[in-house]
Amino acid sequence: MGRAPLAQVIIQVTFPVVARLQTLAGVAPLQDALGEQFPYMNRNKIHQLSMMVGPAGPAASESNETWVNEFTNDDGWTLSVTESSASLSVSGGDYPGLQKIEEMFERVCVALVEAVRVSRCDRIGTRYMNVVRTDSPGWSTWFKPQIVGLADPALIAPERLVATITETRLRRPPTGSFAWAVDKPVEGITRYGVVPAGSVIAGVPPRPLDSPSLVLDIDMFIAAPQKFVPKALAEQFNELHAEIEKIFFWAVTDAGKGQFELTVRDEEGA
Repeated sequence: MGRAPLAQVIIQVTFPVVARLQTLAGVAPLQDALGEQFPYMNRNKIHQLSMMVGPAGPAASESNETWVNEFTNDDGWTLSVTESSASLSVSGGDYPGLQKIEEMFERVCVALVEAVRVSRCDRIGTRYMNVVRTDSPGWSTWFKPQIVGLADPALIAPERLVATITETRLRRPPTGSFAWAVDKPVEGITRYGVVPAGSVIAGVPPRPLDSPSLVLDIDMFIAAPQKFVPKALAEQFNELHAEIEKIFFWAVTDAGKGQFELTVRDEEGA
């Protein structure tokens, strides 16, 4: 797409806790391994709150702290690493194309194996977030009525609409590069609707919206333990991306394809 409405792409893997990632000395080998791709690093402490609810009502809450190691570069990439997850993200305006993001993801996975000794992946997911300003003339014609819904200006005046969000959950058998999963399905969550100005997309990092916008957020994942093999995980990202692409292509009308300069490549990439 020449003018994709893409706001952010995230690929995330989770793995069993690696305690050394909570210390500067422990994360240093990862920083060295990725220094060429991510020359800058910050560490942020976040507070996590958990609460158990039972028949007698809420129990006492528990609070703990964890470190997030954030690696960045000058090309819009961010890699956020905790003791049990790694999230690679890039903003839509800096999106370099499928091949390059796959290569970067595989490079990150290699570093996790060689520098941190991660040996198992518990979950891999891919998320594409698309955002279109609803003060753009004709925006409601770019997507199918099933996506626009009651937010269509022909049905409800924009000044009367506060927000509308729909969530659809999907599931399919673990075929293709997920055949190893046997009884664990590939799952998806698609959220779409109009949100007001000031809303924040929960991305990596979070992104505030300065105008009312249509959001089409597509998340595909599988939660099943597997060996942490970089090449295999990169192939799985590619397959999850293909599922997301199908949903996006379905959601966009011919007018939207023209607006976003969307073309379909043939098998030879022409």
